[in-house]
Amino acid sequence: MRNKGMNSAVQFNQFLPSPIPVLVVDDDQSVLDVTRLVLSRFRFEGIPISVIEASSAAAARQILAAREDIAVILLDVVMEQDDAGLVLVEHIRKVSNNQRIRIILRTGQAGFAPEYRVVQNYDINDYLAKSDSTQERLFVSLTTALRGYRDILTAEYFAGRVVQVEQEREVAAKASQAKTQFLAHMSHEIRNPLSGIIGIVELLEGDSDTEAKASLLKDLSFTVQALLAVVDDVLDVAKIEAGKLQLHEEGFNIRDWLQRSMAIFSANMQRKEIEFTHIVADEVPDLLIGDAARIQQILINFLSNAYKFTNRGGMVNVSVSGCKAEERFLLRICVEDDGAGIESNRLGEIFNAYEQGSSSTSKNYGGTGLGLSLCRNLAEVMHGSVGVVSEPERGSRFWVEIPLSVVNVTPAQAAEVVDTKGLTVVVCEDDATNQKILRVILTRQGMTPHIFDNGQDMLDSGAWREADVILMDCHMPVLGGIETTELLREMGCSLPILALTAGVSDSERQRCFDAGMDSVLAKPVDFRLLDERLRAHARLGRKLEQ
Repeated sequence: MRNKGMNSAVQFNQFLPSPIPVLVVDDDQSVLDVTRLVLSRFRFEGIPISVIEASSAAAARQILAAREDIAVILLDVVMEQDDAGLVLVEHIRKVSNNQRIRIILRTGQAGFAPEYRVVQNYDINDYLAKSDSTQERLFVSLTTALRGYRDILTAEYFAGRVVQVEQEREVAAKASQAKTQFLAHMSHEIRNPLSGIIGIVELLEGDSDTEAKASLLKDLSFTVQALLAVVDDVLDVAKIEAGKLQLHEEGFNIRDWLQRSMAIFSANMQRKEIEFTHIVADEVPDLLIGDAARIQQILINFLSNAYKFTNRGGMVNVSVSGCKAEERFLLRICVEDDGAGIESNRLGEIFNAYEQGSSSTSKNYGGTGLGLSLCRNLAEVMHGSVGVVSEPERGSRFWVEIPLSVVNVTPAQAAEVVDTKGLTVVVCEDDATNQKILRVILTRQGMTPHIFDNGQDMLDSGAWREADVILMDCHMPVLGGIETTELLREMGCSLPILALTAGVSDSERQRCFDAGMDSVLAKPVDFRLLDERLRAHARLGRKLEQ
C-alpha cells in the first residue's frame, strides 16, 4: 500500500511547480520573518517552499496580479483596515475569479472575526489564531491546503485533456468527413465517364463484325471494370475507417448474380487459357436477401487474385454452397485456383491492409494490397468471415461465409419467366451519351423508352401515366431525380422507380429510398443487373429492397 501511495504521489506531483510559491501576507515584519524561517524546513511530498512576502493587502493584490502561480496564501485579517484580509479574499474569489489558489487566514484578533462565521462566509481552507499557531499546526494546515491545490491542478489537467481529446476527435471527424466527401465526389466524377465508356463498349460488342474487334472490346471492358473495382475499394476502405459503411440489403437471384460476376472475367480467363468453371449446390435457394454489391466486391477480389496468380493453362473454379443456420441461410462462396500459392508464414498477414503474399507480389503481379483486407472487413460488417487455404506452387482456396435471409416465393412465382418486351420505360437522364446508350439497350430488349433531360420535362409531358417503370437519374438540371420522385409519389404514382446515380454514398442512397424510389443502381450501370431488376419488379409487383 505504501508503494502504491508513493507512486500515486509521484504521478500527481508532476503538476506542481518546484519550489512551490507560497504568499505570506502580514503587516508585522516579525511574523513574516518567523514564518519564513519555519517554512524553510517544510516539504510537501519532497518539494520545498518558496516564500513571497507582502506587508499589506494592497501589496498582495499587486503580487497576485503579476503572478498566477501562487499556490497558497497565509493571510492576516487585520492590516491597513480591520477587514483587509477578508476583503482580499472576496477580491480573489469574486473579482479575479481565482478558485485555484488556497487561502489560510491567520489573525491575532480572533474575536473580531469569529472562526465559524469566517469559514462559513468565505471560501478559505483554514482559519488559524496566531496565538495557537504552532509549527505543527501550521504544517498540517499547509499540507491540507497544498493537497487541495494539487488536486485542483490535477482536475484542471484532466479536464483540459478531455477538452483537447474532444477537440482532436472533432477535428479528426471533420477531416474524415471531408475525406469521405472528397472520395465520394471523385467517385462520382469518375463514374460518370466510365458509365459512358462501358455503355459504348456494350453497344459495340453487339455490333462488332470481326472477332479481333470483339476481343479488343472485351479487353477494354475488363480494364474499365478493373478500374471501377479499384475506385469502389478505395471508397469503401475510407468508409470503413470512418465507421460509416452501411449495408443495402436487397433480394437477388444468386445464380444470375454469379453469372454476372463470372462474365467480368470470362473473356480474359479464356484468353489466358484458364479453365474457368463454377457450380452452385442444389441446396442454395434462388432468391436471397443481402448486400449483393458488397458480396460481389469480395468475389471480384478473390477472382482478381486467382486470375493474376494462375498461370496460362491453369484452373479457376467458383463453388457456391451453404446450409441453413437457424432462420437464415449461411452462404459459402469458394474460389479455388492451381496458381502460385502462398507461403504458410504469410497466410496470417494477407488479410491485413496493404499486405501481399510476398515483397515481390506487387512488382510481379500489381495490385494495391487493399483487396483482401477489404474482403475481411466487408465480411465482418455482414456478420460473416473469410479464410484461405494455400500451398506454394499448388494453388489457393479463398472462401467467404455470410448469413443471409431467404426470399419466400411461391412455386408459381419461382417458375414464372417474365419477359420485359413491351414494357414502356420513362428515362430521366441529362447526359447525352447515357441517353443514347439507354435508348439502344432498352430498344434492343424490346422495350419502348421515352427519354427526358430532366424531371420537370417528364412531369409536364405526363408520360409517366402511360409507363410501366421509370429510370431516374438523381442529378439533373431544373428538377433532379429525388425531387421528381417525391412529386410523383405525392401525385399517387405507384410505378417502380429505379435510381441511376453516380453518387454512391450511403446518404445519397438513403435519400433515394426516403423519396420513394424502389431500387438504386450505381453508375456505370450493369445492364444485366438492370434487366434483372426490371424483371424482378415486374414479376413480384413490389420492390425487393429491404
